[in-house]
Amino acid sequence: MKTVITSTDKSFLNISELKRYGGLFKYLSLRDVFVRYKQTWVGFGWSIIRPLINIAIFGTLSFLMDRKVNFVDNFLMVSMGVVFWQLLSTAISDVSNSLVSNANILTKVYFPKIILPASSLLVCFIDFLIAFVLFFILFVIFKGLPTWHFIFLPLVILYGLVFSFSIGLIFSTASVKFRDVKFILPFVLQILFYASPVFLSSEFVLNLHMPDALKVIYQINPFVFIINAFKFCFYGCFQNFSITYMVISFGITLLTLFASIRYFLNFEKSFADFI
Repeated sequence: MKTVITSTDKSFLNISELKRYGGLFKYLSLRDVFVRYKQTWVGFGWSIIRPLINIAIFGTLSFLMDRKVNFVDNFLMVSMGVVFWQLLSTAISDVSNSLVSNANILTKVYFPKIILPASSLLVCFIDFLIAFVLFFILFVIFKGLPTWHFIFLPLVILYGLVFSFSIGLIFSTASVKFRDVKFILPFVLQILFYASPVFLSSEFVLNLHMPDALKVIYQINPFVFIINAFKFCFYGCFQNFSITYMVISFGITLLTLFASIRYFLNFEKSFADFI
């Protein structure tokens, strides 16, 4: 006879239960890190090579499209966007693949399944740190130390990870039943890349001749606020800052986080039926 073990807690998110499984969360997080970096230079090297290639390509493209900006400043701004976008996009991708890639343990033992997508964030953050250290050294060489606004950087990174986790969790949950999701996600990320100020500044985009409706859509994209906030931590200047769009960004993030966790928890009990 097959025995099914589930939690009897009916709350939205059982924090005390998550704390009890803190050891499992730590093990899964470190496992992903060891798999990525142990006995190989590929994982370490790729975390450097990938952003460098993107910086070279999109830095050149950005400068060709807007030659009014200083060459060094342009490449530093593009570097910021690319390095931070790598964290956000990788977090979304890794979280979205976390359940399917761990299908072998989903049906064998009970534990809060949300630990799996959450644990995948650590290796994304380590990849980001490697590229970030190199970028920071270059920034200090060409521009000196960042402004005092740099103290907000941890909050901005946390905010970006929360929103990326929310989106990744939706795709992760959906991918258990609909395996086509993994083909849709790269397309979505590509759209978000061009719809965010990664290599083109918000000022440049909003000065383009396009319908006002598209400008509004662009500004309510939470990634626009998040990436501009990341750049603000270095330069102390927030491009096209608006209280209204900041509040909208926070609202969308909170709504997405709540909806993604609710969707995950409602579908959690049936994971084994589709895995």
